[in-house]
Amino acid sequence: MSFDYLRPVFIIFIVVLLIFLLVVILQNGELKLINGFSVICVSIICSLVSAINLWQIGIIADELGLGGDPVSFYMFLAIAGLSILNPIIYTLRK
Repeated sequence: MSFDYLRPVFIIFIVVLLIFLLVVILQNGELKLINGFSVICVSIICSLVSAINLWQIGIIADELGLGGDPVSFYMFLAIAGLSILNPIIYTLRK
């Protein structure tokens, strides 16, 4: 049995980062929907909060005698990858 009640937070962050990635890819030169500062801030906030969330899952699972959630770890890796990829694609699109 594993502790997976915080998994929706990871899903929300993945969706937010994918939306930012799509907006960065699809925006044209004359219509600026987002800027570099917002891309970097959202990427940093999503990765920091998901890291803290993963840490808390480990603490809660240890205190309750449960196992960790490997799916949440893979979601954290996806969030970290998207958080790195978003600013890179934004700078390449300019």
